[in-house]
Parts: sequence; C-alpha cells; structure tokens
Amino acid sequence: MNLADLVTASARTYGARPAVSDVRTGHALTYAELDREMERVATFLTRQGVGSGHRIGLLAPNATAHLPAAFGLLATGACLVPIAANHTPAEIAQIMRDVEVNGCLTWPGAEAASAGRVSLAGGACDGFTFEWTARDLAGPDALRRLNPAFIRFTSGTTATSKGVVLSHEATAARVNASDRVLRFSAEDRILWVLPLAYHFAVTIVAYVRAGAHILLCPDTLPGGIVDAIRRLRATVFYASPLHVERMGNLPPTGPLESLRLALSTSAPIAPAAVERFAAQYDVRIGQAYGIIEAGLPAINPGADDVPIASVGRVVPGYDVAVFSEAGERLPVDGLGEIGVRGDGLFSAYYAPWVLREAIERDGWFLTGDIGRLDNDGTLFLHGRTKTVIFVAGLKFFPEEVEACINEFPGVTESRVFGTPHPHLGQVPQAEVVVAAPGLDLDALKTHCARALSPYKVPLEFTVVDAIARTPGGKILRHAQSSAVPAEHA
Repeated sequence: MNLADLVTASARTYGARPAVSDVRTGHALTYAELDREMERVATFLTRQGVGSGHRIGLLAPNATAHLPAAFGLLATGACLVPIAANHTPAEIAQIMRDVEVNGCLTWPGAEAASAGRVSLAGGACDGFTFEWTARDLAGPDALRRLNPAFIRFTSGTTATSKGVVLSHEATAARVNASDRVLRFSAEDRILWVLPLAYHFAVTIVAYVRAGAHILLCPDTLPGGIVDAIRRLRATVFYASPLHVERMGNLPPTGPLESLRLALSTSAPIAPAAVERFAAQYDVRIGQAYGIIEAGLPAINPGADDVPIASVGRVVPGYDVAVFSEAGERLPVDGLGEIGVRGDGLFSAYYAPWVLREAIERDGWFLTGDIGRLDNDGTLFLHGRTKTVIFVAGLKFFPEEVEACINEFPGVTESRVFGTPHPHLGQVPQAEVVVAAPGLDLDALKTHCARALSPYKVPLEFTVVDAIARTPGGKILRHAQSSAVPAEHA
C-alpha cells in the first residue's frame, strides 16, 4: 500500500471541501487541489529518477505546500526523511550522513541553489527544488522489503537520536487504531501548532483520511492560539504540554465552546496544568502516549471516567504490558518498563541499522518508559529509564519532583536533573521558570520538603528564562543546564 492513496480517496469523497489552510496568509487547498498538487510533485520527482528504495529529504516549512510535497514524495515509492526547517546546517549534515540521504526536496529560499538543482514551477509547490546528493548510496538490503514510508529521528531527549524506519502499513495501522478513540470526521477543524516535520506521520495522515480541515497556525504564542481557536471555530486542538501550560496561565477570557477535543502529546502533562486549562476554558485536556517507535498505544481523550494523571487506556489494536528488570510481566499496579506490541510498531532503526525483531523481548518492544497499569487497563507514566536519578542508592524520577515544583504558586515550568556527587553518586538540582520576578525560592524548597522524601528535594533551585526543549516540545533531559539564568534570579 501507499499512504498517498488516502489523499486520492479523500479527494473523491471530499473534493470541494478545504483540506488545509494557512491561518496567517489565507492560502488554502481543497482535497481535489491537494490530490492534483500531490500528483504534480510525484511526476516531477519521478522524472528526476526518484523511486522505490531512495531516501529523500524534505525540507519544508509549516505551510500548505508541505502536504502535497510530502504526499507527492511518498507517491513515488521513495522513503521520506523529514528535515525540520529550524535544524542547523550541522544537524542537517548529520541526518544526511546517518540516513544516507540520496536527494532533497527543498522549499524556496531554504538555501542557495546549486548547479545540480532542478526547480518545480507552478502550483502550490512552485519554487520547490530537487537535488541528488548521494544518488548511488543503496542503503541496507532489507530496507526496500519493508515498504518504508518515513525515516524519523527520535527526539534525543536523553541520548543520541537515531532514525526510526516506519512502513506505509504500520502508519496506516496507527491511524486506524487512534481513530477508534479520537473519531475524526469531515466536520472537524483541527488547529495545528506543531512542527509538521515532527508530527506528520500519524496525525496529518489521520486528518486527511477523515476529510478534516487542517488549520495551520503560525502564531504559537498562547494568546494567538486562543484567538485562532475562537475565530476559526476549531473543533480539535492538538498541541504539546508547553502550549497547554502557557494557555492555562493567561488571564481568564471564557470558555472555548467550539472544541470537542483537546489533546496534549509528546510528553506527560502535569495534572495541575490540566486543571488550570479546564478551569480557564471549560475544556478538559486529554493526552496521548506518543512514541515514534509505536505511535499512540494509549490515549486519554479527556473523558470524565479516565484519571487526568494517566495517558489513558490501551488503544484497540495494541497490547501494553509492564515488565520488571528481570523481564517478568508485572501484575496490576506493578511499576516497571512499558512494553508494546501491535501492527503499528516501527520496522527498524537506521543508524545503526537493526531490525525491530532483533531488539524485541519475546515479541514486545520495550519503550524505555517506566509506568504501571491499573485494574481498568489505564496506563500511568512515571519517567524514563535513562532519566532516573540515583541518590545514595535510592532512585526516583525527575517528573515526580517537577510535578511537585509546578504546583507551587508562581512557577510556570521546571526541569530536575542529577549532578555528580563524590559520596552520594548524584544529587538533584532544579531549574524553574517563574511567572514574575521575586519568587521565594526558600519557600519553594520548603514546599518540596513537605511533599517529598528528603533525597528527592533539589539542593539548589535556579530561576531561568526558559527550559530547554526538543522541537516537539519535550524537556531536553541530557543537557546538564538547559538555559541561561534569568536576570531576576
């Protein structure tokens, strides 16, 4: 199968309906136009010799042209390698090397044209250029047999990123599974604020399959997002915890009555942020357990019968279990590493190349996330195996401490990390972003000491202007210090 066929199917059913609009410019494509532009891109690339087995980079902005460019590239049978527009030249060069990218489809103005670059003229993708960069690199022998659609890099929150190979079939399976919970339709208007390079594979494909209207919102400041939801009567809001937290800290402006679904993804969201958002806008934020290797195996749609601190129940089409360090499957409420299996799993890691089956444990992909399942099959996350902080042999997860810090009045967000100690192994430190100058850090430390065991209380709190995050919105865990201290520290 090929995911581009979903565009053509939606064009037959929803041809005259809008598929994607740019909120700022007003530029829009109907489903018929999206299908036609996709075919133009595919024809253009095919004439350059692009086809099955090629890894082709796509460097494109969050604009309407991104969709026909991406689907057109997929339609050739080539594998799409998304390259974020905010990557530095060094980061782009690393992706090109690690994935052995054969060529690049690039949006106008991304960089100076070279002699070997060919331009696409006319239509929504006018000015896109294609260039072979390493045409003869064959890649792993097994790659073509996997029918790869995407090679996506992991966020690199705790370690070096690696390319995740995702097939057309696995992507379709993810869409089918998530839609059994989220139930997108042609009546939905989705306000989109996330980078398309990081969040295309499942969500955009799901919206296009449903015939929904995607509203690209370039203003990702909290006030601009709230205004766009109201003005455009958005029914679905899909964002990161950072967006949700910042919107919840705005002065009250009344309910967001048009929203039927608001979903946070890419990282766990603090219950306090969910409660603030609900009080502010009369909408309960849900959250999805999203990992690039597995899709969305658990979803909390914000229903009243699902605990707000959870990532929801296991989605039909997936199995989720929790395992001990010895590999034993744990009973209800046992805390251990989360394992996932299902048709939506990735096929391989590209750099270095390894098939998924080679790293599975008895058919389970171990995610590196620590969590537990309750009696109702609801999944709760507690942290990452690689972010555990060890103090004198006692271990805990930074997320627990961050949740405590974020409950303190005046704290906007925080990051907790361990630093080496000659006698204790590690000691916890904290960075905090504050709503206004003058936060009493001694009182914050006392607040933590009342709620947490002594070894979990950060020895030092540093006020910073911002917490370092990945482009997808996750806290960057492997940085020893995430930001320059604020002037009002």
